[in-house]
Amino acid sequence: MNLYEAIFVRKSVRKYKMQAIDQTRLDGILHFAESLPMLFEGISVEYKIIDNTEQNQGLSGTFLVKAPYYLIIASDTSQNYKINSGYLLQQISLYLTAKGLGSCYLGSAKPKKDILAGLQHEYVMALAFGEGDQEVYRTAEKAKRLPESDIAVYKTEVKKPVRTLIKAARLAPSSMNSQPWRFVVYNNRIHVFCKKNIFLSSVLSEIKLIDIGVCLANLLVAAEELWVDVQLLRLDNISSTVFKKNEYILSIKLC
Repeated sequence: MNLYEAIFVRKSVRKYKMQAIDQTRLDGILHFAESLPMLFEGISVEYKIIDNTEQNQGLSGTFLVKAPYYLIIASDTSQNYKINSGYLLQQISLYLTAKGLGSCYLGSAKPKKDILAGLQHEYVMALAFGEGDQEVYRTAEKAKRLPESDIAVYKTEVKKPVRTLIKAARLAPSSMNSQPWRFVVYNNRIHVFCKKNIFLSSVLSEIKLIDIGVCLANLLVAAEELWVDVQLLRLDNISSTVFKKNEYILSIKLC
């Protein structure tokens, strides 16, 4: 199974066997993470895997999932660093799925002080992972997602690969399953927006940007699988426009 195939079977796993994973596999996960290119150039990130197999350590917070391991990502605070972090974490999550391991995003969890003190950059988010105590796969049909018509507006007839990109993006996980992404789709470009919601807390509002990065990972992994060349742009004519319900993020040019 590759990353693209993992998009359609991944699910959030919240129950784990508290058993150790072979160090070679752990090293492979970290190597994969560290080999990922940034979505936006110039951002610096760091990863740390926390071993939680022998005692509760490392993380605390509301809705914390008990897992044998936690992977945390920290980043400098350059522009778009949260979108970039979500983009990286989702690819790691897909990698874990492809390797038969479960994972779950921990939006409200925080590392303990000693871990934070050892980070060079600002903590962004953690990913619980390990051998699942339940099935780590599900079919795409069982994913609780908004219908495609609610998240994408097709302005022209588009080719099948373009629709496949949107189908992959639609399956992305998000905090509280909020699914904030919205798309305006043409045959040669996709404009990406984030839904505004005045009722969201400031914390969830910030996490939305990580969610957008997670969604972009699915879309761009699909583009690579389908041999669709893409270029990320931010168009002045759209960014200067105020939208009532959505915030413009970027545009994807399909070459």
